[in-house]
This record gives sequence, C-alpha cells and structure tokens, in this order.
Amino acid sequence: MADQPTIPGSDTGDTPLPHADDGLEGPGSGDLSTGTTPTIASTGKVLAQRGVEAGVKKATGSDIAVSAVRGAQKARRGDMIGGAQDVAASGAGALTTAAIAGTGAGAPVAGIAGSAVTSLLQTKAFRHVFTAIAAIVITGFVVQTIVITGVTAAIVSAVLPSVSQAATNSPTCNDRGGAGVSGPSEVVGGDIEEKVWNYLRGAGYSEEQTAGVMGNIQRESGFNPFVAQDEASTPSLESGWGLVQWTGSRHADVRDAVIAELGADYYISAPTMQQLPESMTEQDVDAMVLFQLRYIIAELEGVEKAAGDHLASTTTVEAATRSFESRYERAGISAIDERIASAQAFYDQYTGTATPTPGGTEPAPSPDETPAVPATSGSSSDCTGSTIAPGTETGSVTPCPSGTPGCVNIAALTQPSATLACPAGTIDQGTATAYYRGQGKPIRLCALAGATDLNGRPIIMNATIAPAFVAFWTDAEAEGLGLTFTSSYRSHSKQQSLYANSPGGAARPGWSNHEFGMAFDIGGFPSSYSRHNCGTTRTPENACTYPGTGADLERWKQLRELGLKHGMYIHDEEFWHIEFIPSGLHRGRNIDVHEGRPA
Repeated sequence: MADQPTIPGSDTGDTPLPHADDGLEGPGSGDLSTGTTPTIASTGKVLAQRGVEAGVKKATGSDIAVSAVRGAQKARRGDMIGGAQDVAASGAGALTTAAIAGTGAGAPVAGIAGSAVTSLLQTKAFRHVFTAIAAIVITGFVVQTIVITGVTAAIVSAVLPSVSQAATNSPTCNDRGGAGVSGPSEVVGGDIEEKVWNYLRGAGYSEEQTAGVMGNIQRESGFNPFVAQDEASTPSLESGWGLVQWTGSRHADVRDAVIAELGADYYISAPTMQQLPESMTEQDVDAMVLFQLRYIIAELEGVEKAAGDHLASTTTVEAATRSFESRYERAGISAIDERIASAQAFYDQYTGTATPTPGGTEPAPSPDETPAVPATSGSSSDCTGSTIAPGTETGSVTPCPSGTPGCVNIAALTQPSATLACPAGTIDQGTATAYYRGQGKPIRLCALAGATDLNGRPIIMNATIAPAFVAFWTDAEAEGLGLTFTSSYRSHSKQQSLYANSPGGAARPGWSNHEFGMAFDIGGFPSSYSRHNCGTTRTPENACTYPGTGADLERWKQLRELGLKHGMYIHDEEFWHIEFIPSGLHRGRNIDVHEGRPA
C-alpha cells in the first residue's frame, strides 16, 4: 500500500511548509507585485527552500543542520546578517549538543538542548542583538582602518619629500665599484704610503690626523699589509698581523673578514717587513690595502668609536699620533717618540697635496688651458642608454692625411661617434657624453662580447676604435697571450670621483683617455703597477717598458707589438696602460700626430 501524503505538523518536529501569507521573502520578491502577497515565482522558491530544509531535517533529525542550511541559503540570496545569524545559531547548537553529551546525559537530551539553543538564537530579538554586535565590529574595523591609513599617510608625507629630494640630487646612474660607506672605492698612489695618505684624506681625515695614523702604521708594520709580528712564517692569533698589527680577538675578527671578502689566499705572512708575498700581484696588494683601510675606518666608526671620536678631535700631528696609539693601537711598546717622528715626516712630505693634482694617465694641461667640464657631478649625460640612433657605419683608426706610417690622426679619433654602429663582436651600450681635453662630445659605447675585466665589469670602448680593438683582442687570443684588463671606459662622474678622492693618482676630469673610451689598463703582470717604475730602457716611441724579465717581459713585448699594429701605444709612465691617443705628447713621445682643427 502506498504511503499517503501528509502535511507535516508541529507535533512531528518537522518544519511546517509555508502558507501564502507567511510573508517570507526570496530573491526578487516584490519586484513583480505591488501588494504584499508573494508572487507565484517567489512562493515557488520558498517552497523549494522549505523542501530542502525538510529533507535535511528528516535525514539528520536535527534543527541544527537545518539552521546551517538556512544560513547558507540566506547568504546566497544576499542576506548576510540573516545568514550569519543562522550559521551562528547552528554552531552554538552543535557546541551545546556536544557539551551535554559529554556529561553522560544521553543523546536525546543533548539533541533537545542543542535544538533549543539553535531556536533561541534564530529569534528576531537575537537578530537585533546580532546586528548590533556586527555593527560594532564593523565600525571598529572601519575606525582602525582610518587610523592606520592616516598614520601611513603621515609617514609617507614625511618620508617622500626627502626621498624625492635625494633622488633629485643623486646621480642618475652610478658606475660599479663606487665609494664604500667608510671611504673611497680605490687606493691610488705611487706606493703604499702614498695610497694610505690619499685614502685617509679622501675619507675626510685632516692632514694632521692622517699623518698621526701613518706614523703608527710605520711603527707597527712598515706599511706591509701582510706582515706578521716578529716576521713569523705564518700568522698567529697570539701575535699581530696587518697594517696595524691586529692581535688576539681583533686579529681573529679581521682574519675572518679577509677570508670572507677576499679569500683564504690573502691570509698569509710576508717574508719580511720590507718584502711582500711573492704570490700577491700589485692588484692583490691594492685589494688588501683597500680592505684594511676600510676595516680600520669601520672600527673607528663602530666598535672603536671612542677612539675614532677622539682622533677626530685632534688638531696637531703629535696629538693625533698619541690619540691613535693610546686609544686604538694600545701597543705593548708604545715607542711614542718614534711614532711622532714618523708622523711628522709624513706630514712634511705630503702636506699641501690633498688638493687633487693632475696625474694618472694623462698629462697636465698647460697653465693657460682651462678644462671646459660640467660643474654638476653625476649628470645623466654620463649614463649609457641610446639617445641617438646608431647608423650603419662602423668606426676606424683613420690614417693621417699625410700618409706617414705610424702617424696618429688625433683629429679623426676625437670626432663624435654617437651615430656610429658597434661592430661585430661587441654589444651596443648606448650613447654618453665623453670628454677630450675638457670638451664634451657625444660618443657611442660598445662592450666586448663575452668578456669582462678582472673586476667582472664589461670592457667598454668608444665606437670609433671598437673594430681596431676587437682585432687587437682577437689577435692576442689567437696567440695565447691571455689578455686581461683592469679598467677601460670611465664615465665623467667616475673620473670626478677618482680625481677628488685620489690626489696625484687620477687625471683631471675631462682629460683622461679612459674617459673618452680609448684607454685600457692591461692586467696580469706580477710587477708593481705604480707609476714611474719603468724598465731600464725605453721603447722607440719613448714609452715605459715593463720592468720584469723572462716570459712576462716577452709577453709584454708581444702585446705592445700587437697594439702598435692596431694603432695603440703604451703610456710613457705606465707600462700597463695602452691607448689609441698617445698621452704625454709634450714629453717627446717621438710619435707623429695630426691634430687638425679643434672639433
């Protein structure tokens, strides 16, 4: 016999189906009718909903599950408050059921209690309470958001002007290897003593303070950055090591820092105070001197700040020497008179030379020549990035109009090159404003493809001489000469930085062949790279010769010959510096040149 359909009543515990006048609302209710009676469509949706609820109740026997379903339905229709209320009622009922069941009261009792809590929380009274709670929470969230936004805006308004101003005042671009936090980025000078003087002066120390530090270094290490106390064969933490003879825990700290930054090969002892380790090249020595000077300054600005502050307050050579010894060195044997005497000697030797003087790789301009260089350092004109579209022609080392063999056509080499194209084997680096004898000219820069210098930087050159340089590089590679470089093109801002921080060691800005993209410093020779340390003979073009012997000298001769083949000349005071425009022309270079009219 088939079951007879019945209308569930309250006595069964089921939820009754709606009547037309229940006033339940569904999506769209009231849209198609002006009265209060639900339309056929809305009544159908309500009936469908109640059918789902009835099914859930019959399957679970619980008003808790029904409340959860009803909450989901309301939320789907957009009634977020009602949906949240029903879901909350369902959760409260479930928690009540579980809590009472846990007391051992039995499942029926727990179910009735849970349903009662669910029904209570579904009442209109609780809806008003729930709405008020929701309003308070939302208002609090909005207020919190407003406060956070206001504080953030205040911070941004305070910070952005300074950031914007810093961005405006900073150079548009920077060369790699810029100055470090505690001092210049390079050490420059004829010997280590001069490099230390230049560096400390460039870092902001007065002549008296610099001399005082150097008097102490002379006593401690004789300016040998690798020397160990008592000239031990290997460094020992129990004794001093380095320029200022760090000892004990300070020795351990500087040792770890050297190994971390430069490598374990640098933590070695020198044979004697007067000798550097044979394994160290000139570049290695410079790297170690630079590292230790930065380390000293970092200590004076950090863990030894009291010593640094006291040194900065001194105004005489003697006071600076005593300050550095007693507060920073804290030597076992002070020998203070010896330190002061050495400091005074350094002061007498270098005083007055802090203002940069012409030097480096270019001759000084004559007194009546005033370099026409921009006043603003770091101009965006120094940055690479094409501003002029390249043409189809590549550059060349154009012969002199006279046709004289070996004549250098300086007039052609110094023409603007921005419209030239970079040749095969190079990568276009865009255009820049470069300087020759103080005059700015637009040039195109080309980087040698697949190669970098010993510092990991691209090898960059003027497009005018790029084909000749590529041929020079290719020939050197073919002959297995292991050609490497330490420096190539420098921007105007970089030259200004070198000139300001390294008196006596860099050409005046606007007067360097490096700056015009036509000079290169060759690396890989073990001899000292200090200026004026030429060999015993001069080349036919009166250039500096390599002071070494044996295979290194033969390699240098081969590189010089290749350079001449492609229009390049060794500098008259630096055996490693090779350039397309011979510098030192007033020094009797024995080279024919064609200057032409100024471009």
